[in-house]
Amino acid sequence: MNKPILKLIMLFAPLYRRFGADALQLKVILETKLKMDDRRPLVVGRQKAGKESKYTTWITMFVLAMSGLFLAFFLPMAKQPYTGHTIYFSAFMVMLAVTLISDFTNVLIDVRDNYIILPKPVNDATFSLSRVLHILVHVSKMAFALSIAGLVYMLLMESILASLLFIAEILISTVLSIFIVNIIYLLVLKISNPTRFKDFISYFQVFFSVVIFALYYMLPRLIDSSVLKNIDILSFNGIYFLPSLWVASLHELSVASGAGSRALMLAAVAVITPFICLFLVVKVLAPGFNTKLGAISGSGNDEQPKAAMKSGTGLMSRIANAISPNAIENAGFRVTWMLTSRFRDFKVRVYPSFAYAPVYFLYFVFNVRKGEGSFSARWEEVKGSNMYLFLAYLTGFVLITVLQNVSYSDKYKASWIYFTTPHNQPGRILGGMFKAVVVKYYVPYFILVSAFTLIFWGPGVINDMLLAFFVSLLYGLLNALFMVKGLPFSKPPVIKAGSRILISFLLIMIPGAIGFAHYWLSSYEILIWVAAFISGFLSWLAFHYYVRESWESLEMED
Repeated sequence: MNKPILKLIMLFAPLYRRFGADALQLKVILETKLKMDDRRPLVVGRQKAGKESKYTTWITMFVLAMSGLFLAFFLPMAKQPYTGHTIYFSAFMVMLAVTLISDFTNVLIDVRDNYIILPKPVNDATFSLSRVLHILVHVSKMAFALSIAGLVYMLLMESILASLLFIAEILISTVLSIFIVNIIYLLVLKISNPTRFKDFISYFQVFFSVVIFALYYMLPRLIDSSVLKNIDILSFNGIYFLPSLWVASLHELSVASGAGSRALMLAAVAVITPFICLFLVVKVLAPGFNTKLGAISGSGNDEQPKAAMKSGTGLMSRIANAISPNAIENAGFRVTWMLTSRFRDFKVRVYPSFAYAPVYFLYFVFNVRKGEGSFSARWEEVKGSNMYLFLAYLTGFVLITVLQNVSYSDKYKASWIYFTTPHNQPGRILGGMFKAVVVKYYVPYFILVSAFTLIFWGPGVINDMLLAFFVSLLYGLLNALFMVKGLPFSKPPVIKAGSRILISFLLIMIPGAIGFAHYWLSSYEILIWVAAFISGFLSWLAFHYYVRESWESLEMED
């Protein structure tokens, strides 16, 4: 698949030379990168699904094709073609941009290229353009899979001309998505230092992960299809600045006999804009790009040396000394607390989970219900029920998410320090790690949720919240005992792991069963207090066994 794509890209070699790039060097770099991409194994989560697979690209494209089938329903949904195509390509471009942010940020700012390419006589234009085109090839494959359902619809339901213009719409949307993200990244890199740039990327990823997750669950319920059919997209102020509207104007030319000058101008903007973006990336923002990447490479990962010098003072030290008097456990607490603040990859994986509980709560409470009435009426109905228990138990998944990620790091080789110190109590390090995770992440989050619950449901739910807290704590400890078998940041992100699907299923049944029992018995106040005391005792007992873990029970890299 890569060879014809590469030949197509190199047809524009004269244009690349006009921008100052070396076409021959560009071809060699792209060919090498594409070969490396094809040799990557299929990865699901943090576990390898097997050895190197020839079908990784095809599996990914199949999944995206299913998503594209959902997007295709927007095309005939609106009576006005402008509306349907604008909504379709807005969703299309957002999905590509999010994929670019989540999957190809490392491609855009891959400092490893510096060790191979920068020592060679490769100029900034060639280097920057190779990254853009590399991403273009990957995203083009995804764009093809995402758009195949829409293209089939256009072929069957509309004309050949409309189908050809639809292909042009797909190409322009793909290029615009790539360049918009590239321009944002390069602009921030141009005006900021490497540390702030990496912070920007991390929090940008977190923000978009939360937004896309929320939109995925809430938007289909909030938008009534009957309303969407009658909406006039051109009646909104500022809509002409939307790139997807420019792209939709190409389709307007094929279906409207008198499209008018407005559609012609917007279509012209859609065609010209990718070339303007290319000029901005290569000629304006690319100069000095290699130097900035070198600064990123030399700036380290995420460490802040001054913070390490202050490890004996501050709030963290006082908490560690208070709840972890054992010296080894205290060290595990401090190491976990500090490293979770410094590793940006950890933040990107964990921070979006804090939005899951409120989004799920709103989704199930307000959108699954099909009853009539206003928002305020539904909220009054919710306040008269026990739905706060659902929110309380959802917080437990935040704790599980942190625990599932706290043992993994790209710099896991630095964990040799654990194995050279004169102690034989790795369980104490794990105990400190668990306490740090609970105190730093779960307790503040649960307090925030509890405050919300007490405000709207009153102080009578205190015992319910205590029971939910101890059940979630027990659930976290059971996961730690059976699933978390690594010291803090001591394992690589992709490892060979045994099958634990049955254990995971059995563990997740525990809070679910207790939660349902809690829901039906919530009117029996004494029983709730007794259950809270019992779950608290079981949590203490589980932690007692967790700190007794031995070296033999841990998963360690060779």
